[in-house]
Amino acid sequence: MNKILEVKNLNKSFGNFKAVDNLSFDVFDGDIYGFLGPNGAGKSTTIRMIMGLIYPDSGSIKLIDQEITPTSRNYLSQIGALIERPDFYGNLSAYDNLKLMAELSNVPNAANRIMEVLELVHLDKRKKSNVKTFSQGMKQRMGLAQAILHKPKFVILDEPSNGLDPQGQADIRKIIQSINKDDGITILFSSHILTEVEEICNRMIIINNGQNIREGNVTDLMNEEKLNVTIKSKQKQEIYQFLLLNNYSTRIVNDLLFVELPEKLISKLIAELVQNKFELDEVNQNRSLESYFLKIVQN
Repeated sequence: MNKILEVKNLNKSFGNFKAVDNLSFDVFDGDIYGFLGPNGAGKSTTIRMIMGLIYPDSGSIKLIDQEITPTSRNYLSQIGALIERPDFYGNLSAYDNLKLMAELSNVPNAANRIMEVLELVHLDKRKKSNVKTFSQGMKQRMGLAQAILHKPKFVILDEPSNGLDPQGQADIRKIIQSINKDDGITILFSSHILTEVEEICNRMIIINNGQNIREGNVTDLMNEEKLNVTIKSKQKQEIYQFLLLNNYSTRIVNDLLFVELPEKLISKLIAELVQNKFELDEVNQNRSLESYFLKIVQN
């Protein structure tokens, strides 16, 4: 696969504080790449270096086959960004805000393109409304519209659902998936809403103290961890003794049995219980990116 972004041995310090420490990762063409880490982990500093707003002390960043340096700026025409809450001219309409940005970016067939992105973010019916009348969710969608207005190959989204209600978050997720799938835009997606990353990202990195803690396919990383399987049964005491005898990690909490094991062994567990004629009322598996994330960054 082609690399859209290549970060290699990146270092950045501010005085005695090392914000990014020998960080390396790759984003491939077509990825929605989750960029995770606790506050102060170095995410914002890394994003600022990728965008050429600040420069590393050492290491390199290559974006769309061009190394980012103080003298190389051509790559900027091929990237878009939405960094937290977007800012627009409140007394201008949605259309006129985007028209101004289209002129600055020399967008061809600007009128058609503006309407395309407004339809994509479901703001075409409010194109003549002043942005100061928009809700925060609408402004976030406007932010996505301006980020993709010039048809970039790569988009950086830093907390795009920040401050939104559940419906607003769902709307943003659908738009992100659409521009990735339908427009072929590769996305670097930084979010504190871990369920979003789990739902829409195919690959991710977790950083802490400016270092790469874990990187890879989201599903594969999640499958590394043991799951809590809950079992509901009238025979919970008998099942509990059976599981202990067979070296399963298990405990009883209220009316449920909890068994900790890798996902690939769940079917084996259920088969053993059925073969031993235990009656099972309910079996559920519980796994979340949140628990995985907390375990990784706290180690």
